[in-house]
Amino acid sequence: MCTGDGADHVTVVLLDLTDPLSATQASRLGTMLDREIATSADDTMMSFGIVSDDDSEWGARFARCKPPTGADANELYENPRLIAERYREEFEAPLEATLFEMIRASEADRSPIMEALQALIAETPDFISTPGERKIMIVSDMLQHSDTLSAYRDQGWEHFEASGQSSRLAGNLENADVRIIRIPRQTNADVAISEDFWVRYFDKQGSNLPSVTVLGDL
Repeated sequence: MCTGDGADHVTVVLLDLTDPLSATQASRLGTMLDREIATSADDTMMSFGIVSDDDSEWGARFARCKPPTGADANELYENPRLIAERYREEFEAPLEATLFEMIRASEADRSPIMEALQALIAETPDFISTPGERKIMIVSDMLQHSDTLSAYRDQGWEHFEASGQSSRLAGNLENADVRIIRIPRQTNADVAISEDFWVRYFDKQGSNLPSVTVLGDL
């Protein structure tokens, strides 16, 4: 659905809802996602995926360029109503349906955040080749929990390097803007170790320093 040869910008959204959100958190997250979509430029590739303990669920569950909404159409040579209908039928409605299915099916026992993120990026068209902005949004408690690394076993960057797993990093986030929407959890995991790991992870991957917003409900 891109109007040119590819996307002008790319926004990747990874939802880690392996633990359910409260009603307040879900409402606030919906508002954040609506705002992100509404403020994205036309021809931005919008790609969405989830964290799951089933790797067949990884990857881009929805990936389409955002078409014009019709709001800025020139009525002298464009039909705003037809443009708006196309936006609704070919982009907005399928995205809403996909998000509903993703959220409903995302509860899991493990949180392989690293693995799901890379699978999503690999299946996002134009992520590497876009000439414009590359943005990554991660909605998560950021407590990695997989065979590779687990915050629940107090495993941090030192463990990751000592195990040789750091050699697997793709290094494909060069200059990407990362926004973390962190879900606060009551947990026995060492949050400080987890936070240090992610700072080092994104630095090694080449992204800009992540910004963090807390998805609180109080």
